[in-house]
Amino acid sequence: MKFQQKAKNIRYRIFTHFFALIMFIIIILDIFFIYKLSDITEKNAHIYSYEITKQLGRNIEDYVNHMKKVSWVLCQDESLQNILRRQVDAPFTAKNVSLEQFKINANMANDIESIIIFGRNGITLVDSNSYKIKDYIDITKMDWYISAMQNKGKLMLSSSHIQNYIENNEKWVFSVSSAIIDKETDEVLGVMLVDMSYKKLADICNQITLGNRGYVYITSKNQDIIYHPQQQLIYSALKTEDLYSVDKQVEGSFVEKEAKSRLVTVHTLKGVGWTVVGVSYLEELLTSQNSISITVIIISILCILIALVLSQQISQEISKPILELENIMAKVEKGGLDVDIAIDTNTKEIQNLSRSFQTMLLEIKVLLGRIKDNEKMLRKSELKILQAQINPHFLYNALDTIIWLAEREEHAKVVNMTASLARYFRLSLSKGVEIIPIFSEIEHVKYYLLIQKIRYENKLTYSIDVDSEVYQYATVKIILQPLVENALYHGIKDLEEGGHIKISGKKHGDNIILTVEDNGKGMTEEQIDTILTKPISASITTGGVAIKNVHERLQVYFGKEYGLKYESILGEWTKVYVTIPAIMD
Repeated sequence: MKFQQKAKNIRYRIFTHFFALIMFIIIILDIFFIYKLSDITEKNAHIYSYEITKQLGRNIEDYVNHMKKVSWVLCQDESLQNILRRQVDAPFTAKNVSLEQFKINANMANDIESIIIFGRNGITLVDSNSYKIKDYIDITKMDWYISAMQNKGKLMLSSSHIQNYIENNEKWVFSVSSAIIDKETDEVLGVMLVDMSYKKLADICNQITLGNRGYVYITSKNQDIIYHPQQQLIYSALKTEDLYSVDKQVEGSFVEKEAKSRLVTVHTLKGVGWTVVGVSYLEELLTSQNSISITVIIISILCILIALVLSQQISQEISKPILELENIMAKVEKGGLDVDIAIDTNTKEIQNLSRSFQTMLLEIKVLLGRIKDNEKMLRKSELKILQAQINPHFLYNALDTIIWLAEREEHAKVVNMTASLARYFRLSLSKGVEIIPIFSEIEHVKYYLLIQKIRYENKLTYSIDVDSEVYQYATVKIILQPLVENALYHGIKDLEEGGHIKISGKKHGDNIILTVEDNGKGMTEEQIDTILTKPISASITTGGVAIKNVHERLQVYFGKEYGLKYESILGEWTKVYVTIPAIMD
Protein backbone atom coordinates (compact mmCIF):
# COMPACT_ATOMS: atom_id res chain seq x y z
CA MET A 1 0.00 0.00 0.00
CA LYS A 2 2.91 2.34 0.73
CA PHE A 3 4.37 1.80 -2.77
CA GLN A 4 0.98 2.44 -4.33
CA GLN A 5 0.68 5.70 -2.43
CA LYS A 6 4.11 6.77 -3.64
CA ALA A 7 3.13 5.98 -7.25
CA LYS A 8 0.07 8.20 -6.90
CA ASN A 9 2.24 10.92 -5.43
CA ILE A 10 4.56 10.73 -8.44
CA ARG A 11 1.70 11.49 -10.80
CA TYR A 12 0.37 14.21 -8.53
CA ARG A 13 3.78 15.81 -8.11
CA ILE A 14 4.51 15.74 -11.83
CA PHE A 15 1.16 17.43 -12.45
CA THR A 16 1.53 20.05 -9.71
CA HIS A 17 5.18 20.88 -10.47
CA PHE A 18 4.64 21.16 -14.22
CA PHE A 19 1.47 23.20 -13.80
CA ALA A 20 3.11 25.43 -11.18
CA LEU A 21 6.06 26.04 -13.52
CA ILE A 22 3.76 27.10 -16.37
CA MET A 23 1.71 29.28 -13.99
CA PHE A 24 4.90 30.93 -12.74
CA ILE A 25 6.10 31.65 -16.29
CA ILE A 26 2.70 33.03 -17.35
CA ILE A 27 2.42 35.25 -14.26
CA ILE A 28 5.98 36.58 -14.68
CA LEU A 29 5.36 37.30 -18.37
CA ASP A 30 2.03 38.99 -17.58
CA ILE A 31 3.61 41.18 -14.90
CA PHE A 32 6.47 42.11 -17.22
CA PHE A 33 4.14 42.74 -20.18
CA ILE A 34 1.66 44.83 -18.19
CA TYR A 35 4.51 46.79 -16.61
CA LYS A 36 6.09 47.51 -19.99
CA LEU A 37 2.66 48.24 -21.48
CA SER A 38 1.93 50.70 -18.68
CA ASP A 39 5.30 52.36 -19.13
CA ILE A 40 4.99 52.59 -22.92
CA THR A 41 1.35 53.70 -22.79
CA GLU A 42 2.14 56.43 -20.28
CA LYS A 43 5.05 57.64 -22.42
CA ASN A 44 2.77 57.63 -25.45
CA ALA A 45 0.21 59.58 -23.43
CA HIS A 46 2.85 62.20 -22.66
CA ILE A 47 3.88 62.35 -26.32
CA TYR A 48 0.27 62.47 -27.53
CA SER A 49 -0.69 65.19 -25.08
CA TYR A 50 2.39 67.26 -25.94
CA GLU A 51 1.84 66.97 -29.70
CA ILE A 52 -1.81 67.99 -29.36
CA THR A 53 -0.88 70.94 -27.14
CA LYS A 54 1.91 71.92 -29.51
CA GLN A 55 -0.48 71.84 -32.47
CA LEU A 56 -2.92 74.02 -30.57
CA GLY A 57 -0.05 76.41 -29.80
CA ARG A 58 0.71 76.76 -33.51
CA ASN A 59 -2.94 77.55 -34.23
CA ILE A 60 -3.07 80.18 -31.52
CA GLU A 61 0.26 81.63 -32.62
CA ASP A 62 -0.98 81.92 -36.21
CA TYR A 63 -4.18 83.59 -35.04
CA VAL A 64 -2.39 86.06 -32.79
CA ASN A 65 0.20 86.88 -35.47
CA HIS A 66 -2.59 87.52 -37.94
CA MET A 67 -4.27 89.76 -35.41
CA LYS A 68 -1.03 91.67 -34.92
CA LYS A 69 -0.66 92.18 -38.66
CA VAL A 70 -4.19 93.56 -38.84
CA SER A 71 -3.51 95.88 -35.95
CA TRP A 72 -0.24 97.06 -37.48
CA VAL A 73 -1.99 97.87 -40.78
CA LEU A 74 -4.50 100.01 -38.91
CA CYS A 75 -1.75 101.82 -37.06
CA GLN A 76 -0.11 102.71 -40.38
CA ASP A 77 -3.35 103.94 -42.03
CA GLU A 78 -2.75 107.52 -43.26
CA SER A 79 -6.39 108.65 -43.00
CA LEU A 80 -6.55 107.59 -39.36
CA GLN A 81 -3.31 109.39 -38.56
CA ASN A 82 -4.66 112.56 -40.21
CA ILE A 83 -7.71 112.48 -37.96
CA LEU A 84 -5.48 112.10 -34.90
CA ARG A 85 -3.38 115.12 -35.97
CA ARG A 86 -6.39 117.48 -35.88
CA GLN A 87 -6.88 120.02 -33.23
CA VAL A 88 -10.35 119.92 -31.61
CA ASP A 89 -12.05 122.18 -29.12
CA ALA A 90 -13.57 119.37 -27.02
CA PRO A 91 -13.14 115.63 -26.83
CA PHE A 92 -15.71 113.57 -28.72
CA THR A 93 -16.38 109.99 -29.85
CA ALA A 94 -17.16 109.21 -33.46
CA LYS A 95 -17.75 106.21 -35.57
CA ASN A 96 -15.09 105.66 -38.20
CA VAL A 97 -16.22 103.97 -41.40
CA SER A 98 -12.67 102.89 -42.16
CA LEU A 99 -12.55 100.86 -38.95
CA GLU A 100 -15.89 99.20 -39.65
CA GLN A 101 -15.00 98.52 -43.27
CA PHE A 102 -11.60 97.24 -42.31
CA LYS A 103 -13.08 94.72 -39.88
CA ILE A 104 -15.41 93.47 -42.62
CA ASN A 105 -12.72 93.33 -45.31
CA ALA A 106 -10.30 91.47 -43.01
CA ASN A 107 -12.92 88.74 -42.63
CA MET A 108 -12.71 89.12 -38.86
CA ALA A 109 -16.12 90.55 -38.09
CA ASN A 110 -16.89 87.62 -35.79
CA ASP A 111 -13.42 87.57 -34.26
CA ILE A 112 -13.11 91.24 -33.29
CA GLU A 113 -15.43 92.57 -30.64
CA SER A 114 -14.35 96.18 -31.08
CA ILE A 115 -11.71 98.49 -32.57
CA ILE A 116 -11.20 101.74 -30.69
CA ILE A 117 -8.57 104.40 -31.17
CA PHE A 118 -7.97 106.82 -28.31
CA GLY A 119 -6.35 109.93 -29.78
CA ARG A 120 -4.26 112.20 -27.64
CA ASN A 121 -6.08 115.13 -29.28
CA GLY A 122 -9.32 114.02 -27.56
CA ILE A 123 -10.86 112.21 -30.53
CA THR A 124 -12.04 108.66 -29.90
CA LEU A 125 -12.73 106.58 -32.98
CA VAL A 126 -14.93 103.48 -32.81
CA ASP A 127 -16.11 100.93 -35.37
CA SER A 128 -19.74 101.04 -34.21
CA ASN A 129 -22.17 103.64 -32.89
CA SER A 130 -23.37 101.13 -30.31
CA TYR A 131 -20.24 101.66 -28.24
CA LYS A 132 -20.45 104.26 -25.51
CA ILE A 133 -17.27 104.81 -23.58
CA LYS A 134 -17.72 105.24 -19.86
CA ASP A 135 -16.88 108.87 -19.13
CA TYR A 136 -15.89 108.16 -15.50
CA ILE A 137 -13.08 105.82 -16.45
CA ASP A 138 -9.62 107.24 -17.03
CA ILE A 139 -8.34 105.26 -19.99
CA THR A 140 -4.83 106.56 -19.57
CA LYS A 141 -4.44 104.71 -16.28
CA MET A 142 -5.36 101.28 -17.63
CA ASP A 143 -2.61 98.69 -17.95
CA TRP A 144 -3.00 98.13 -21.65
CA TYR A 145 -2.78 101.90 -22.31
CA ILE A 146 0.28 102.34 -20.15
CA SER A 147 1.96 99.30 -21.71
CA ALA A 148 1.29 100.59 -25.23
CA MET A 149 2.68 104.04 -24.43
CA GLN A 150 5.80 102.59 -22.87
CA ASN A 151 6.45 100.33 -25.87
CA LYS A 152 6.03 102.85 -28.64
CA GLY A 153 4.85 101.17 -31.85
CA LYS A 154 5.11 97.66 -30.44
CA LEU A 155 1.97 95.52 -30.37
CA MET A 156 1.14 94.41 -26.80
CA LEU A 157 -1.09 91.51 -25.83
CA SER A 158 -3.18 91.68 -22.69
CA SER A 159 -4.63 88.87 -20.62
CA SER A 160 -8.30 88.04 -20.80
CA HIS A 161 -10.54 90.49 -19.00
CA ILE A 162 -14.05 91.85 -18.90
CA GLN A 163 -14.62 94.74 -21.32
CA ASN A 164 -15.24 97.26 -18.53
CA TYR A 165 -14.80 100.60 -20.34
CA ILE A 166 -17.88 100.29 -22.63
CA GLU A 167 -21.27 100.73 -21.06
CA ASN A 168 -23.64 97.76 -21.07
CA ASN A 169 -20.92 95.51 -22.45
CA GLU A 170 -19.24 93.04 -20.10
CA LYS A 171 -17.95 90.53 -22.54
CA TRP A 172 -14.76 88.53 -21.94
CA VAL A 173 -12.08 89.67 -24.34
CA PHE A 174 -8.32 89.75 -24.76
CA SER A 175 -6.76 92.78 -26.35
CA VAL A 176 -4.02 93.98 -28.65
CA SER A 177 -2.91 97.52 -27.93
CA SER A 178 -0.35 99.66 -29.71
CA ALA A 179 0.73 103.26 -29.77
CA ILE A 180 0.06 105.00 -33.13
CA ILE A 181 3.25 106.76 -34.15
CA ASP A 182 3.13 109.76 -36.46
CA LYS A 183 5.04 108.85 -39.60
CA GLU A 184 6.26 112.43 -39.98
CA THR A 185 7.17 113.45 -36.45
CA ASP A 186 7.49 110.06 -34.65
CA GLU A 187 5.20 111.47 -31.98
CA VAL A 188 2.54 109.35 -30.34
CA LEU A 189 -0.80 110.30 -31.83
CA GLY A 190 -2.86 107.92 -29.75
CA VAL A 191 -3.41 104.27 -28.74
CA MET A 192 -5.30 101.70 -30.75
CA LEU A 193 -7.14 98.97 -28.80
CA VAL A 194 -8.44 95.89 -30.60
CA ASP A 195 -10.56 93.65 -28.37
CA MET A 196 -10.53 90.13 -29.71
CA SER A 197 -13.45 87.82 -29.13
CA TYR A 198 -12.85 85.49 -26.20
CA LYS A 199 -15.17 83.04 -27.91
CA LYS A 200 -12.83 82.87 -30.90
CA LEU A 201 -9.97 81.89 -28.64
CA ALA A 202 -12.21 79.32 -26.95
CA ASP A 203 -13.19 77.89 -30.37
CA ILE A 204 -9.53 77.47 -31.28
CA CYS A 205 -8.81 75.75 -27.98
CA ASN A 206 -11.85 73.51 -28.33
CA GLN A 207 -10.61 72.19 -31.65
CA ILE A 208 -8.49 69.66 -29.80
CA THR A 209 -9.60 67.02 -27.31
CA LEU A 210 -7.70 65.56 -24.40
CA GLY A 211 -10.18 62.94 -23.37
CA ASN A 212 -13.69 63.54 -22.10
CA ARG A 213 -12.60 65.67 -19.16
CA GLY A 214 -9.36 67.19 -20.47
CA TYR A 215 -9.05 70.89 -21.24
CA VAL A 216 -6.58 73.59 -22.28
CA TYR A 217 -5.81 76.97 -20.78
CA ILE A 218 -3.41 79.79 -21.72
CA THR A 219 -1.21 81.89 -19.45
CA SER A 220 0.94 84.98 -19.96
CA LYS A 221 4.55 85.59 -18.96
CA ASN A 222 3.31 87.05 -15.70
CA GLN A 223 1.39 83.85 -14.95
CA ASP A 224 -1.91 85.61 -15.65
CA ILE A 225 -4.52 83.33 -17.13
CA ILE A 226 -5.44 84.55 -20.60
CA TYR A 227 -7.92 81.78 -21.35
CA HIS A 228 -9.53 79.08 -19.28
CA PRO A 229 -12.67 77.06 -20.09
CA GLN A 230 -13.83 77.79 -16.54
CA GLN A 231 -12.82 81.44 -16.60
CA GLN A 232 -15.58 82.58 -14.23
CA LEU A 233 -14.46 80.11 -11.55
CA ILE A 234 -10.85 81.20 -11.99
CA TYR A 235 -11.86 84.87 -11.87
CA SER A 236 -13.83 84.33 -8.67
CA ALA A 237 -11.01 82.21 -7.14
CA LEU A 238 -13.25 79.14 -6.89
CA LYS A 239 -10.79 77.19 -9.02
CA THR A 240 -7.03 77.39 -9.15
CA GLU A 241 -4.27 75.93 -11.29
CA ASP A 242 -0.72 75.02 -10.31
CA LEU A 243 0.84 77.93 -12.22
CA TYR A 244 4.11 77.64 -10.27
CA SER A 245 4.78 74.11 -11.58
CA VAL A 246 3.70 75.19 -15.07
CA ASP A 247 6.13 78.12 -15.04
CA LYS A 248 8.88 75.83 -13.74
CA GLN A 249 8.27 73.19 -16.42
CA VAL A 250 8.49 75.64 -19.41
CA GLU A 251 8.24 72.80 -21.94
CA GLY A 252 7.09 69.16 -21.74
CA SER A 253 4.73 67.39 -19.36
CA PHE A 254 4.49 66.24 -15.77
CA VAL A 255 2.06 64.41 -13.48
CA GLU A 256 0.65 66.53 -10.71
CA LYS A 257 1.93 65.48 -7.29
CA GLU A 258 -1.34 66.12 -5.48
CA ALA A 259 -3.67 64.73 -8.14
CA LYS A 260 -1.56 61.98 -9.69
CA SER A 261 -4.28 61.17 -12.15
CA ARG A 262 -3.78 64.50 -14.00
CA LEU A 263 -1.20 64.89 -16.75
CA VAL A 264 -0.17 68.52 -17.34
CA THR A 265 1.47 69.38 -20.69
CA VAL A 266 3.23 72.73 -21.18
CA HIS A 267 4.15 74.43 -24.48
CA THR A 268 5.54 77.97 -24.58
CA LEU A 269 4.73 80.25 -27.52
CA LYS A 270 7.96 82.24 -27.63
CA GLY A 271 6.82 84.57 -30.41
CA VAL A 272 3.65 85.52 -28.55
CA GLY A 273 4.83 85.23 -24.97
CA TRP A 274 2.00 82.93 -23.96
CA THR A 275 2.08 79.42 -22.55
CA VAL A 276 -0.42 76.79 -23.67
CA VAL A 277 -1.20 74.27 -20.91
CA GLY A 278 -3.06 71.00 -21.59
CA VAL A 279 -4.64 69.13 -18.70
CA SER A 280 -5.65 65.51 -19.29
CA TYR A 281 -6.64 62.57 -17.09
CA LEU A 282 -4.43 59.52 -17.28
CA GLU A 283 -7.25 57.02 -16.82
CA GLU A 284 -8.82 58.34 -20.03
CA LEU A 285 -5.56 58.35 -21.98
CA LEU A 286 -4.72 54.87 -20.71
CA THR A 287 -8.03 53.36 -21.76
CA SER A 288 -6.25 51.32 -24.43
CA GLN A 289 -3.90 50.00 -21.79
CA ASN A 290 -6.81 48.72 -19.72
CA SER A 291 -8.41 47.01 -22.71
CA ILE A 292 -5.09 45.43 -23.71
CA SER A 293 -4.49 44.33 -20.11
CA ILE A 294 -7.91 42.69 -20.01
CA THR A 295 -7.11 40.95 -23.31
CA VAL A 296 -3.79 39.74 -21.89
CA ILE A 297 -5.51 38.42 -18.76
CA ILE A 298 -8.11 36.57 -20.86
CA ILE A 299 -5.36 35.05 -23.02
CA SER A 300 -3.44 34.10 -19.84
CA ILE A 301 -6.51 32.36 -18.43
CA LEU A 302 -6.87 30.42 -21.69
CA CYS A 303 -3.17 29.50 -21.51
CA ILE A 304 -3.63 28.35 -17.91
CA LEU A 305 -6.55 26.14 -18.94
CA ILE A 306 -4.47 24.69 -21.77
CA ALA A 307 -1.57 24.20 -19.34
CA LEU A 308 -3.96 22.41 -16.97
CA VAL A 309 -4.94 19.95 -19.70
CA LEU A 310 -1.35 19.51 -20.90
CA SER A 311 -0.08 18.99 -17.34
CA GLN A 312 -2.72 16.31 -16.82
CA GLN A 313 -1.79 14.55 -20.06
CA ILE A 314 1.97 14.79 -19.47
CA SER A 315 1.72 13.54 -15.88
CA GLN A 316 -0.47 10.66 -17.05
CA GLU A 317 1.92 9.80 -19.89
CA ILE A 318 4.93 9.79 -17.55
CA SER A 319 3.24 7.97 -14.66
CA LYS A 320 1.38 5.38 -16.76
CA PRO A 321 4.39 3.07 -17.32
CA ILE A 322 5.32 3.47 -13.64
CA LEU A 323 1.82 2.38 -12.60
CA GLU A 324 2.04 -0.57 -15.01
CA LEU A 325 5.34 -1.56 -13.44
CA GLU A 326 3.73 -1.20 -10.02
CA ASN A 327 0.92 -3.60 -11.00
CA ILE A 328 3.48 -6.09 -12.27
CA MET A 329 5.39 -5.84 -9.00
CA ALA A 330 2.16 -6.41 -7.09
CA LYS A 331 1.64 -9.67 -9.03
CA VAL A 332 5.22 -10.68 -8.28
CA GLU A 333 4.64 -9.85 -4.60
CA LYS A 334 1.78 -12.38 -4.63
CA GLY A 335 4.12 -15.04 -6.02
CA GLY A 336 3.59 -14.69 -9.77
CA LEU A 337 7.15 -14.79 -11.07
CA ASP A 338 6.13 -15.69 -14.63
CA VAL A 339 4.89 -12.22 -15.60
CA ASP A 340 5.38 -10.34 -18.85
CA ILE A 341 7.25 -7.09 -18.31
CA ALA A 342 6.52 -5.58 -21.72
CA ILE A 343 5.88 -1.91 -20.89
CA ASP A 344 5.14 0.32 -23.86
CA THR A 345 7.14 3.47 -23.15
CA ASN A 346 9.69 5.70 -24.84
CA THR A 347 11.19 6.81 -21.55
CA LYS A 348 14.73 5.51 -21.30
CA GLU A 349 14.75 5.37 -17.49
CA ILE A 350 11.53 3.33 -17.36
CA GLN A 351 12.90 0.95 -19.99
CA ASN A 352 16.07 0.49 -17.94
CA LEU A 353 14.01 -0.03 -14.78
CA SER A 354 11.81 -2.69 -16.43
CA ARG A 355 14.88 -4.46 -17.81
CA SER A 356 16.49 -4.41 -14.38
CA PHE A 357 13.31 -5.75 -12.84
CA GLN A 358 13.18 -8.50 -15.47
CA THR A 359 16.80 -9.41 -14.68
CA MET A 360 15.98 -9.44 -10.97
CA LEU A 361 13.09 -11.85 -11.57
CA LEU A 362 15.38 -14.17 -13.51
CA GLU A 363 17.92 -14.06 -10.69
CA ILE A 364 15.15 -14.74 -8.16
CA LYS A 365 14.11 -17.79 -10.17
CA VAL A 366 17.71 -19.01 -10.23
CA LEU A 367 18.07 -18.40 -6.49
CA LEU A 368 14.82 -20.22 -5.77
CA GLY A 369 16.14 -23.14 -7.78
CA ARG A 370 19.35 -23.08 -5.79
CA ILE A 371 17.40 -22.90 -2.54
CA LYS A 372 15.43 -25.97 -3.55
CA ASP A 373 18.67 -27.77 -4.39
CA ASN A 374 20.13 -26.70 -1.05
CA GLU A 375 17.04 -27.95 0.73
CA LYS A 376 17.40 -31.30 -0.99
CA MET A 377 21.08 -31.36 -0.05
CA LEU A 378 20.23 -30.50 3.56
CA ARG A 379 17.68 -33.30 3.71
CA LYS A 380 20.28 -35.74 2.39
CA SER A 381 22.80 -34.44 4.88
CA GLU A 382 20.34 -34.81 7.73
CA LEU A 383 19.64 -38.39 6.65
CA LYS A 384 23.34 -39.10 6.48
CA ILE A 385 23.80 -37.54 9.91
CA LEU A 386 20.98 -39.67 11.29
CA GLN A 387 22.42 -42.73 9.60
CA ALA A 388 25.79 -41.92 11.06
CA GLN A 389 24.36 -41.63 14.55
CA ILE A 390 22.60 -44.95 14.31
CA ASN A 391 25.45 -46.52 12.35
CA PRO A 392 25.31 -50.21 13.18
CA HIS A 393 29.07 -50.39 13.50
CA PHE A 394 29.18 -47.58 16.11
CA LEU A 395 26.19 -49.02 17.96
CA TYR A 396 27.63 -52.52 17.78
CA ASN A 397 30.97 -51.38 19.24
CA ALA A 398 29.20 -49.44 21.99
CA LEU A 399 26.96 -52.38 22.94
CA ASP A 400 29.86 -54.81 22.71
CA THR A 401 31.82 -52.64 25.12
CA ILE A 402 28.86 -52.56 27.49
CA ILE A 403 28.62 -56.41 27.40
CA TRP A 404 32.34 -56.73 27.96
CA LEU A 405 32.15 -54.37 30.92
CA ALA A 406 29.18 -56.26 32.33
CA GLU A 407 31.05 -59.57 32.12
CA ARG A 408 33.84 -57.96 34.05
CA GLU A 409 31.25 -56.76 36.51
CA GLU A 410 32.29 -53.16 36.08
CA HIS A 411 28.77 -52.01 36.75
CA ALA A 412 29.59 -48.36 37.24
CA LYS A 413 31.13 -48.14 33.80
CA VAL A 414 28.18 -50.01 32.31
CA VAL A 415 25.76 -47.54 33.84
CA ASN A 416 27.89 -44.57 32.83
CA MET A 417 28.31 -45.76 29.25
CA THR A 418 24.65 -46.71 28.84
CA ALA A 419 23.52 -43.34 30.19
CA SER A 420 25.99 -41.53 27.93
CA LEU A 421 24.80 -43.49 24.90
CA ALA A 422 21.18 -42.66 25.65
CA ARG A 423 21.91 -38.94 26.13
CA TYR A 424 24.05 -38.95 23.02
CA PHE A 425 21.19 -40.21 20.85
CA ARG A 426 18.65 -37.95 22.54
CA LEU A 427 20.76 -34.86 21.78
CA SER A 428 21.35 -36.10 18.22
CA LEU A 429 17.64 -36.15 17.55
CA SER A 430 17.05 -32.77 19.30
CA LYS A 431 13.31 -33.06 18.57
CA GLY A 432 13.93 -32.47 14.85
CA VAL A 433 15.35 -28.95 15.40
CA GLU A 434 18.37 -28.09 13.25
CA ILE A 435 19.51 -24.92 15.08
CA ILE A 436 20.45 -25.56 18.71
CA PRO A 437 22.36 -23.66 21.45
CA ILE A 438 26.13 -24.13 21.50
CA PHE A 439 25.69 -25.51 25.00
CA SER A 440 23.69 -28.46 23.64
CA GLU A 441 26.30 -29.06 20.92
CA ILE A 442 29.08 -29.18 23.55
CA GLU A 443 26.99 -31.58 25.65
CA HIS A 444 26.46 -33.80 22.59
CA VAL A 445 30.18 -34.08 21.80
CA LYS A 446 30.97 -34.52 25.50
CA TYR A 447 28.82 -37.67 25.68
CA TYR A 448 30.42 -38.94 22.49
CA LEU A 449 33.88 -38.51 24.05
CA LEU A 450 32.74 -40.23 27.26
CA ILE A 451 31.66 -43.27 25.25
CA GLN A 452 34.94 -43.31 23.27
CA LYS A 453 36.98 -42.78 26.45
CA ILE A 454 35.42 -45.89 28.01
CA ARG A 455 36.23 -47.85 24.84
CA TYR A 456 39.80 -46.70 24.34
CA GLU A 457 40.70 -45.96 27.94
CA ASN A 458 44.35 -44.84 28.04
CA LYS A 459 44.65 -44.26 24.30
CA LEU A 460 42.38 -41.22 24.48
CA THR A 461 42.44 -38.13 26.61
CA TYR A 462 40.45 -34.98 25.96
CA SER A 463 39.72 -31.55 27.35
CA ILE A 464 36.92 -29.00 26.75
CA ASP A 465 37.69 -25.31 27.24
CA VAL A 466 34.73 -23.29 25.98
CA ASP A 467 33.93 -19.84 27.41
CA SER A 468 30.60 -19.89 29.16
CA GLU A 469 29.57 -16.64 27.40
CA VAL A 470 29.29 -18.45 24.03
CA TYR A 471 26.85 -21.10 25.35
CA GLN A 472 23.88 -18.80 24.76
CA TYR A 473 24.57 -18.41 21.02
CA ALA A 474 23.14 -20.72 18.35
CA THR A 475 24.73 -23.19 15.96
CA VAL A 476 23.84 -25.93 13.51
CA LYS A 477 23.62 -29.26 15.34
CA ILE A 478 26.19 -32.05 15.08
CA ILE A 479 29.16 -30.09 13.74
CA LEU A 480 31.74 -30.95 16.43
CA GLN A 481 31.11 -34.72 16.71
CA PRO A 482 32.16 -35.42 13.07
CA LEU A 483 35.32 -33.37 13.62
CA VAL A 484 36.14 -35.22 16.86
CA GLU A 485 35.39 -38.56 15.20
CA ASN A 486 37.70 -37.68 12.30
CA ALA A 487 40.46 -36.66 14.75
CA LEU A 488 40.00 -39.91 16.70
CA TYR A 489 39.94 -42.39 13.83
CA HIS A 490 42.39 -40.66 11.47
CA GLY A 491 44.62 -38.87 13.95
CA ILE A 492 45.31 -40.61 17.24
CA LYS A 493 43.71 -44.09 17.09
CA ASP A 494 46.81 -45.81 15.72
CA LEU A 495 49.27 -44.03 18.02
CA GLU A 496 50.84 -46.49 20.49
CA GLU A 497 51.09 -43.91 23.25
CA GLY A 498 47.61 -42.59 22.55
CA GLY A 499 46.61 -38.97 21.90
CA HIS A 500 44.78 -35.93 23.16
CA ILE A 501 41.81 -34.07 21.70
CA LYS A 502 41.15 -30.49 22.80
CA ILE A 503 37.89 -28.59 22.18
CA SER A 504 37.85 -24.82 22.79
CA GLY A 505 35.57 -21.91 21.99
CA LYS A 506 35.69 -18.10 22.23
CA LYS A 507 33.84 -15.05 20.96
CA HIS A 508 35.79 -12.81 18.56
CA GLY A 509 33.94 -9.64 17.64
CA ASP A 510 30.67 -10.62 15.94
CA ASN A 511 31.74 -14.27 15.44
CA ILE A 512 32.14 -17.45 17.51
CA ILE A 513 35.22 -19.59 16.81
CA LEU A 514 35.18 -23.22 17.97
CA THR A 515 38.33 -25.35 17.52
CA VAL A 516 39.02 -29.09 17.59
CA GLU A 517 42.72 -29.88 17.97
CA ASP A 518 44.58 -33.22 18.17
CA ASN A 519 48.22 -34.28 18.46
CA GLY A 520 47.82 -37.08 15.95
CA LYS A 521 49.46 -37.94 12.65
CA GLY A 522 48.65 -34.65 10.95
CA MET A 523 48.01 -34.06 7.22
CA THR A 524 49.87 -33.04 4.12
CA GLU A 525 49.20 -29.77 2.26
CA GLU A 526 47.38 -31.72 -0.44
CA GLN A 527 45.10 -33.36 2.11
CA ILE A 528 44.32 -29.97 3.66
CA ASP A 529 43.46 -28.53 0.21
CA THR A 530 41.10 -31.38 -0.70
CA ILE A 531 39.41 -32.25 2.59
CA LEU A 532 36.71 -29.59 2.06
CA THR A 533 36.37 -30.04 -1.72
CA LYS A 534 36.42 -33.76 -2.49
CA PRO A 535 33.09 -35.53 -3.08
CA ILE A 536 31.05 -36.40 -0.02
CA SER A 537 31.01 -40.10 -0.91
CA ALA A 538 34.79 -40.13 -0.80
CA SER A 539 35.10 -38.42 2.56
CA ILE A 540 32.59 -40.38 4.60
CA THR A 541 34.45 -41.99 7.46
CA THR A 542 33.50 -45.27 8.94
CA GLY A 543 30.72 -44.54 11.35
CA GLY A 544 30.97 -40.75 10.64
CA VAL A 545 29.84 -37.89 8.42
CA ALA A 546 31.88 -36.19 5.72
CA ILE A 547 33.81 -33.12 6.86
CA LYS A 548 32.70 -31.43 3.64
CA ASN A 549 29.08 -32.04 4.64
CA VAL A 550 29.61 -30.11 7.88
CA HIS A 551 31.29 -27.25 5.98
CA GLU A 552 28.46 -26.98 3.43
CA ARG A 553 25.72 -27.06 6.06
CA LEU A 554 27.36 -24.16 7.90
CA GLN A 555 27.58 -22.09 4.69
CA VAL A 556 23.98 -22.87 3.71
CA TYR A 557 22.67 -21.64 7.05
CA PHE A 558 25.06 -18.77 7.78
CA GLY A 559 26.68 -17.73 4.48
CA LYS A 560 29.80 -18.26 2.42
CA GLU A 561 32.04 -16.36 4.87
CA TYR A 562 31.48 -19.02 7.54
CA GLY A 563 32.47 -22.70 7.79
CA LEU A 564 35.61 -24.80 8.48
CA LYS A 565 39.32 -24.05 8.16
CA TYR A 566 42.11 -26.62 8.62
CA GLU A 567 45.69 -26.20 9.82
CA SER A 568 48.08 -29.14 10.22
CA ILE A 569 51.72 -30.26 10.36
CA LEU A 570 52.34 -33.79 9.19
CA GLY A 571 53.31 -36.07 12.06
CA GLU A 572 52.63 -33.46 14.73
CA TRP A 573 49.13 -32.01 14.97
CA THR A 574 45.90 -31.01 13.26
CA LYS A 575 43.61 -28.11 14.16
CA VAL A 576 40.23 -27.25 12.62
CA TYR A 577 38.49 -23.87 13.15
CA VAL A 578 34.69 -23.64 13.11
CA THR A 579 33.56 -20.03 12.46
CA ILE A 580 29.89 -19.14 12.96
CA PRO A 581 28.09 -15.82 13.57
CA ALA A 582 27.31 -14.77 17.12
CA ILE A 583 23.50 -14.98 16.90
CA MET A 584 20.84 -16.01 19.36
CA ASP A 585 18.58 -18.98 18.74
